[in-house]
Amino acid sequence: MSVSIHIDKVVKKYGDHTVIDGLSLEVHPGEFFTLLGPSGCGKTTLLRMIIGFNSIEGGEIRVADHRINDVPPNRRNMGMVFQNYAIFPHMSVRDNVAFGLKMRGVSAEEIDRRVDEILHVVKIDALRDRMPTALSGGQQQRVALARAIVIAPEVLLMDEPLSNLDAKLRVEMRNAIKQIQRQINITTVYVTHDQEEALAVSDRIAVMEGGVVRQIGSPQTIYRRPADVFVSTFIGLSNLFSGIVRTEGERKEVELLPDYRVSMSNLAADAFDGQPVTVSVRPEEFIIDEGEGEGIPAIVTSSVFLGLTTHYFLETAQGAVVEAIRDQEAGPLLADGTRVRLRVKAKRINVFRAEEQTTLITGDTL
Repeated sequence: MSVSIHIDKVVKKYGDHTVIDGLSLEVHPGEFFTLLGPSGCGKTTLLRMIIGFNSIEGGEIRVADHRINDVPPNRRNMGMVFQNYAIFPHMSVRDNVAFGLKMRGVSAEEIDRRVDEILHVVKIDALRDRMPTALSGGQQQRVALARAIVIAPEVLLMDEPLSNLDAKLRVEMRNAIKQIQRQINITTVYVTHDQEEALAVSDRIAVMEGGVVRQIGSPQTIYRRPADVFVSTFIGLSNLFSGIVRTEGERKEVELLPDYRVSMSNLAADAFDGQPVTVSVRPEEFIIDEGEGEGIPAIVTSSVFLGLTTHYFLETAQGAVVEAIRDQEAGPLLADGTRVRLRVKAKRINVFRAEEQTTLITGDTL
């Protein structure tokens, strides 16, 4: 049965330096929950607090409503997959996977049954007698994963498990990890700094910066409706513009240029006329028009053709460099030096209060 993890106002200090100060979040039973953020943001520190490798200076962590702050790591019934795999080089695949079961005093017959079962789940049953030196990076990662889950832990923790693999193998393994997690239905906390990886595998994501959770949500919500400018720029690519809110009765617009306003139907009620804002436009949220008309004047400086889409790099009349994406059905390839107008898809762009850097969008998660 899957369990929940409740983290309530936890504090982590190293001497006089506070790394995490009163952080709270909830991981649902059976959920694939990802801690995402730049290096040094506290995500691995929090993971190590959950498993018991780091002490907790304040707050509490509960698993299935049981407080675990003072429970030693070997009694927390958790499995962990490390960045460097940490498999034993002198043991075969089978013996590596069986190690945790032996430490728990499981009978030899039961060990054989459970090891065979889990090797089949992670699709390395044909490699049971190989030594780690004869395995590829992806195969070693599957061994580490099998060893972590064969003990039937309540919680699976994974710390940057794919960072040592090449790009193609990372995609293969992230799909495998997601499939295996779904198959065994185990509550999983996953740490990564790779935004694409987080979007691909997670049920929900907590975006962290400086020991603080900036936003928690589904991959779709995090990407489409970031809570602040940091999340908008950390997840994917965002082109940022300065703008001003203009209101006329019930009508609300965002002015990007004196002669280009975007009518908005989803601005918060507290948006006021003349309010300075930061507007985030992802490359796919631009409409590229050739010739005259409304929009942001720009010149194509270069392009990258990628089959279904073409990525354009443009310089606006104000000197800003932006990136826009156009699909192949929108028209022929635009040559360098082409003058265009950039319009935005009003329902998709994000608008933030300029001073607080928090979202001014409400009630619309697409």
